[in-house]
Amino acid sequence: MKNSIKLIIGFLIIVIIVGMIVSLFIKKDYIDDKKSVEEVFPAIRVYIYNGCGFQGVANRINEYLLNANIDVVNTRNAQKFVYDETVIVVKHNDENDLRRLKDMTGINNVIYAVNKNFEVPFIIIAGKDYEKFFNVNKK
Repeated sequence: MKNSIKLIIGFLIIVIIVGMIVSLFIKKDYIDDKKSVEEVFPAIRVYIYNGCGFQGVANRINEYLLNANIDVVNTRNAQKFVYDETVIVVKHNDENDLRRLKDMTGINNVIYAVNKNFEVPFIIIAGKDYEKFFNVNKK
């Protein structure tokens, strides 16, 4: 009886050790794959508006985002250059993509102006603080 208990305990210890080793490999693979998670999701489509008035900002942000998983459909000037802070304007109410866009850019200021007929789900309006989010130089 004692030998069978020792055998069962030994077997359980081996199973636990093997399980721990396997979980370490799975966790390592998950961490390595996490870097490419954004590549799995479709690109988020946006317009970039220059809301700060510094010449060429929207185009420079577009160039900066070329390697990101953000598809800049169009760039233009905002109607007025009054934006001190960069903001995301939500046109299609998709909280998952909004969360992804916020994570990718670091922009937390959000305005909801939902219009399901709008061409893209989001507009990024570059304010005077745009360099906090996009590593581009003022010219």
